[in-house]
Amino acid sequence: MTESEEAKALIVTEHDNIFIKEHLYEANLDAAKMEGYLRESEIYEAETDDVIKKDSERILEKINDINKNYLHWYEVLVSCLIALIGYRGPNLLLIFQLKMRKLEMENEIMQFQTIILMLMKIERVNVEMILEWIERYSNIFRDPISKCVNNYESGPWEALEEMKNDVSFPQFIRIIESLQAAVEQIPIREAFDELDTERAYYQEKRKESNDILISRKSMIGKVLGFAPMVTLFVGYLILPLCVIGMTSMGSAFSTMSSMA
Repeated sequence: MTESEEAKALIVTEHDNIFIKEHLYEANLDAAKMEGYLRESEIYEAETDDVIKKDSERILEKINDINKNYLHWYEVLVSCLIALIGYRGPNLLLIFQLKMRKLEMENEIMQFQTIILMLMKIERVNVEMILEWIERYSNIFRDPISKCVNNYESGPWEALEEMKNDVSFPQFIRIIESLQAAVEQIPIREAFDELDTERAYYQEKRKESNDILISRKSMIGKVLGFAPMVTLFVGYLILPLCVIGMTSMGSAFSTMSSMA
C-alpha cells in the first residue's frame, strides 16, 4: 500500500471502530439497522446509498466476527492441564532427579564394593588407604569422604562416625560400619566377609530393576507405535460409521413420527 492508501485505510478503520464500539452488544442487529445508524451519522452525510450499504455490510461482518470469538471448553481444559503441569512440574522434576540420584548412588556403592574387594586381599592395607581409594572414584559421596579423610588423623572412629551421620544411604552406612569394625583391630577381610554376597545380591536386584524398566519402555514403545494406526482406524472408519448410523436413525425416527 502507498502512503495515501494506508492513510485512507486507517481512516476507514477508525470510522468502523466507532460503530463497532457503539453497537457491538446490540441484540437483533442486522444490515437494515446498521444502514440506518450510518445514515444518521455525520460521517456518512455526503455518502451515496451504495457506499452506505457496502460499509454497513463490512461493519456488520466485523461485529459478527467479534461475537463469534469466545472461550471454548477445550481451551479451558488445555489451560487447566497446562496449569496443573506447571504447578506440579517442580515436584515431578524433583522426584525424577531423586530416582536418578538413587541409581547413581547405587552405582557408586557398587564401585566402592569392587574397590574394597580388591584392596582387602592386600596384606598391609588399612582403613585410611581404603578411604583414600574410594575418595578418588567417588562423585556423590565425595564431600563426606574427603571430610572423613581430613579428620582421620584426629580420631579414626570419630571421623567415620561423623561421616555416617552426614549420609543417609543404607548401603553406604553398612560400608562405614564395616570400616569402623576394621578400625578396632579386626582384620579388614573379616570386617568385609559378607561384602561379596551383598554385592552379588545388589547386582541381581539391579539387573531385575533394569529388566522391569526395559519391559516398561518396550510397552510404551508399542503403544506409541500402534497409536497412529488406531487413530487412523477409529477416526476414518468407526467414527464416520457411527455418525452415519446416528443420522440415519434420527431421520428414520423423524419419518416415523411424521407418519404417525
